[in-house]
Amino acid sequence: MARKPLSPAESRAASSAALKVGAWGLLVFAGTRVAGILFESSSLPSAVAQAVLAEWGCGRLGVAWSDPTAKIPTGRDIAKRAGLGAAVGVVMAGVCVAFLATTHAILLERAPIGPTELFVGLMASALYAMRDEVLLHGLAMRVLVTVEPAAPKVVACGITSAAAAWAEGVSPQSVVVQGLFGMVMGALWVRDRGAWPAWAAHTAWLFGTNALMHGGFAQARVLATSWGGGNSGPLGGTAAIVALAPFAIGAFLGLGITRHRRTA
Repeated sequence: MARKPLSPAESRAASSAALKVGAWGLLVFAGTRVAGILFESSSLPSAVAQAVLAEWGCGRLGVAWSDPTAKIPTGRDIAKRAGLGAAVGVVMAGVCVAFLATTHAILLERAPIGPTELFVGLMASALYAMRDEVLLHGLAMRVLVTVEPAAPKVVACGITSAAAAWAEGVSPQSVVVQGLFGMVMGALWVRDRGAWPAWAAHTAWLFGTNALMHGGFAQARVLATSWGGGNSGPLGGTAAIVALAPFAIGAFLGLGITRHRRTA
């Protein structure tokens, strides 16, 4: 059911609230970057500090892990939602790495590590995924809470992800890759109206790509061209853009299915 149109006064109030949320969100973003610099020498404490700060700040701004207008979810409900997201992340990581390897953008070499290192990698992935989901995508949803169409929200998530990558000074291809990935995560937010699927998908993506290309199960040697990515890494080349583009397109196509289910 479509929402009742806002009156001019309500529209002005909503715009003012959105600007305040965006402004405070930028401060939280800056705080996480400062925390990252302070703990740069230690990955896991850095991930903990940034995730806690992002969750605390965004929580105060109204970013919720579950739809606040729906009934309180049970543990089974949350596990189901997170499981769906994790499946999406695993598929994305597997398809992307397979595409890079088969198109010779990367060359994979075995580099197994112990279970302790894998566990630490999983924890770091979960924490960094928490940081980015609530800060980059949850805030985008919060700012656009009065916007009814889903597409602008998904695009906004792509823009915030790309902007965060650009702020780190990565290659243009890396910025595009992060933008495409952000749109997929945004579609998960729209579909679920909460963070659990997007967080699980993001965690699975980070852990999967790191394990398969950065020394978990294998180490990737990157083709030193724009196709492979060279010094920008395996997710910094044109091949990664081509691999992720179908997922971003599929995310937009899926929005029509979601909208149909909610209006039926």
